Amino acid sequence: MSMRSEIVGTPPAIFNVELTNRCPFRCIMCARTHNMTRPEGVMSFALFRKVIDDFLAVNPQAARRDGVWLHGFGESLVHPEFDRLMAYASDAGVPAKLSINPLLLKPEIARRLLAARPALLYVSLDGHDDASFEQIRGVPNAFEPSRRRFLEFLDLKKQLSPATRIHFSMIDFARNRDSIAKARGLWEDVEAIDRFQVKPFVTWDGNAPDVNLLADGPRGRAEGPVTCGFPWQSLAIAWNGRVLPCCYDYDERLVLGDVANQTLAEIWNGEPMRRLRAEFASGTVDNPLCRNCDQLRA
Repeated sequence: MSMRSEIVGTPPAIFNVELTNRCPFRCIMCARTHNMTRPEGVMSFALFRKVIDDFLAVNPQAARRDGVWLHGFGESLVHPEFDRLMAYASDAGVPAKLSINPLLLKPEIARRLLAARPALLYVSLDGHDDASFEQIRGVPNAFEPSRRRFLEFLDLKKQLSPATRIHFSMIDFARNRDSIAKARGLWEDVEAIDRFQVKPFVTWDGNAPDVNLLADGPRGRAEGPVTCGFPWQSLAIAWNGRVLPCCYDYDERLVLGDVANQTLAEIWNGEPMRRLRAEFASGTVDNPLCRNCDQLRA
């Protein structure tokens, strides 16, 4: 890591663009539930268009090959124009990827989503009944409607967007493991699901105590070289256009720039990013976002 330069010649990728940080759920494993204090809002179409156009200008290969995740610390389907934004990316040749909760897949929303031609959908359905769903996602009487709407969505996808890939996603932590075992029998062999995925539990930037308590134990290393490569690889963008080092920054602790009035190229080698790279290269990381992150020295 010490050999990595503060100035990077290769262009950035965009890991994710947060369409909104509004969310109807109270997920116990999400830092948004417990600790997010920043204002809520939605990304405008004009700003989203600028982001996609700028991504294509600065790194067309990554934009067209890898696409971009269109979610952050919110449920993107509550954005009133989520489909317009997603369709703009798809029409521009940028694969649109999204993580959603199937409870929101009412018929109109489902049709709008599929009409926007997402390349990949992570469908998150933790729990195995109403009680376990409420314990994890914070919404009562919601598992059965979620299950029913997801099955209806899979049928609709065959008609409207057969190329869209579906990954069924659950999060691996103690309170969910019984449900994961039960869910395999329900979902793993469903033909329309391309992958049954158990995602590792994350503690985000390590600054959310209630989330940290849910982890099996400490991850990463307190000593040794910094191994996180995000400052040399990609950026995350909040709904208001602020650019962040990674998708773990739920409260905009480390803002690197603003795409509303800067280009990605300017931000990528701007002073805040150069300072972050120098800090990582030094091996002594004390900024409020990264210092407690278990991915810093993974």
